[in-house]
Amino acid sequence: MYSPRQKILWFAFSSRIFVLFLQAISNVILPDHNADVFVSPEDPTLRKSRLDFIVDIVLGGMKRWDAQYFIHIAQYGYTYENCLAFFPLYPLIVRYVAYILNSILGSFLNFHSSLLISATLVNLLFFIKSADILHRLSIRILKSESRAYKSAILYCVNPASIFFSAPYSEPSFAFMSFYTMFKCTENETLRFANIDITSALPAGLSMISRSNGIVNLGFIFYASFKNVIERTLPEIVYKYKTLKHRIVLPCLLLPLFTSSLALFMTVIVAIIPFVLVQTYNYFKFCIHSDHNLPEFLSSTEFILPGTAESPWCNSSLPLSYSYVQNHYWDVGLFKYYKIKQIPNFMLAFPIIFFILYNCFCYTKNNLRLCFKLGLKENIFSYGYASKITYRQKQYCKSFGANDPSFFVYVVHVLGLTTFCIAFVHIQVATRLLASCSPVLYWICSSKMNVGPTPTSDQNTINEHFRRIGVGKRIPSHHLSIANLEGVDNMYSKWKTFLISRRMPDFQSQIIQFYFLGYLVVGTILFSNFYPWT
Repeated sequence: MYSPRQKILWFAFSSRIFVLFLQAISNVILPDHNADVFVSPEDPTLRKSRLDFIVDIVLGGMKRWDAQYFIHIAQYGYTYENCLAFFPLYPLIVRYVAYILNSILGSFLNFHSSLLISATLVNLLFFIKSADILHRLSIRILKSESRAYKSAILYCVNPASIFFSAPYSEPSFAFMSFYTMFKCTENETLRFANIDITSALPAGLSMISRSNGIVNLGFIFYASFKNVIERTLPEIVYKYKTLKHRIVLPCLLLPLFTSSLALFMTVIVAIIPFVLVQTYNYFKFCIHSDHNLPEFLSSTEFILPGTAESPWCNSSLPLSYSYVQNHYWDVGLFKYYKIKQIPNFMLAFPIIFFILYNCFCYTKNNLRLCFKLGLKENIFSYGYASKITYRQKQYCKSFGANDPSFFVYVVHVLGLTTFCIAFVHIQVATRLLASCSPVLYWICSSKMNVGPTPTSDQNTINEHFRRIGVGKRIPSHHLSIANLEGVDNMYSKWKTFLISRRMPDFQSQIIQFYFLGYLVVGTILFSNFYPWT
């Protein structure tokens, strides 16, 4: 019998294998749509063996849409200005893993095939690790093994699943984002003034993985703010009230200084990778130089390195991303609101509705908590019990259930959802929100009811253990998952309640249909260049 963590890891792996299999079949059977989008130029001198053709058949459905950019950057670097819309962490990892593969398989495969295999393996690893860290984060925030398990299982078949297997940066970004959130709730690692300094590493890497990674700094700022308000200030006030010698009064402010210094150090470490990337972009495209590109890459259709022709180069803060998005993809405030984009709005509607409705319900049900910015009730009394008794409302079945630990996650996802509605190509909202926030999975895990099966009764489980001669009862922290899944599923690497069970109510059926339906349909359409999220 597998533990909950083992079940999650195996199911994450199994779901990726299914997506890879489905895209390969779809790519062979269905004709490709002429999408008229960027396709990376092919090196005319590149040799192709029979094994290269096999790799192209098996994984060719993965290099669609923006995957062309990521593979192009991994293979040739930032050869065109429009490539700057895609941040370098994922392509760099893919390139160096491909070097290793090519040193082993170079006699049988060309470098492009090694890149495809590398991109698939890297995303497989990041996806499994992100499912694991999401499970650990969910246990800490939800304080429920059952709901944390359901959240991780839902993540493994999320509506943007194809983008977590194709050469996109979603899996690496999800891992870095969830790990940053996890580190900001950590109590036992390297800390200085109640700030986990090691949170700077995943936060910094997320900032060079996707443009919205910079928002992850908010978790570091909030964790610092909450620690100062809930721990440092009450301690200072208490010591001040009990102080006998006023001469040591300045020493009481030392914790505030150390907290500020720790926050400053953490943020500086986190933004260093981002600053280095922006500096590289500026020197590559805004300083006159010879590009030294081979002829097949020297396209006059795009702005090449060293031309120094772009308007963003002359800005007081020369950051390329906003200009490139606006110039090449027409991204801007409400620019996507056109009649012809109605189908894309319909594609994005489910995730936007799920998040907005439940987050607004959380805000409405916890209005006083939100006004206090998710802080504890008695912190403003600085060591003394509050004179006003606050009776907590209980919303057992609603998202958040009057829990202040949800506050920062709700603010984070609401901000990103609002940004998606106003600025981005709306269909991108599904994969953006699915990779940057755990809130979608927490919402759905709280709404999803899974009825018991004949093999999920506690007596049945314990009897099963006695019958097979284990000689001990199931561990208590595994019992809730065994009750959820049943004995049969707990022995399977891929069977879970989401696949093998019929949901008992309409709301749960809608969630099940949404996740599994988007996984299957999205994989089929994406692998043949048809529009998807």
